[in-house]
Amino acid sequence: MNGGGSGECLGKPIVLIIGLPGSGKDEASKALRDLLGYRVIRMSDLLLEELRKRGLSETRENLRSLGLELRSRMGEGALAKLAIEVMAKSPPPRCFVVNGIRNIEEIDEFVKEFGDNVITIAILASKKTRFIRMRTRMREGFDKGNYEDFLREDRDEITAFHLGDAIAYADRFLVNDGCLDEMRWRLLSMVID
Repeated sequence: MNGGGSGECLGKPIVLIIGLPGSGKDEASKALRDLLGYRVIRMSDLLLEELRKRGLSETRENLRSLGLELRSRMGEGALAKLAIEVMAKSPPPRCFVVNGIRNIEEIDEFVKEFGDNVITIAILASKKTRFIRMRTRMREGFDKGNYEDFLREDRDEITAFHLGDAIAYADRFLVNDGCLDEMRWRLLSMVID
């Protein structure tokens, strides 16, 4: 599918995904890509590209530091502005899922640009479920081996970017403690008009 076949999206053209690490943001993005033809923009990929240019290692700490630096220099909506530039250069259909929103100011940038065509979905999962998922995937430089480090990373993520505020500000909430198929169908029901 390519977002409806006629250059139109089956659902809201801009889907913003918010969630803590291990909540299922990547799986949700893949589902919208595979099932509805959305293009995926990962906010962390925008940062990873810059880390590579600077010759820095790809770790959560470096991503966080760079994100804070860009926000300090360009405003709290800095990464949204970069993502919008990427979107503007993309050919139709212009159906995007933006994975990794971190603050309300980023949401505001997308709404300022796209208005009512934006839906924000917070993906929620319990700490234990997210920890197990992260232990299973063990991304080098990202996923912590013990529960105490995992909880510390969660707190750092929430406080550094005011992530809890962005989650509370979402249009929809998807609890993702179950199976992958259940999450996909619940997500589709939120996105499709």
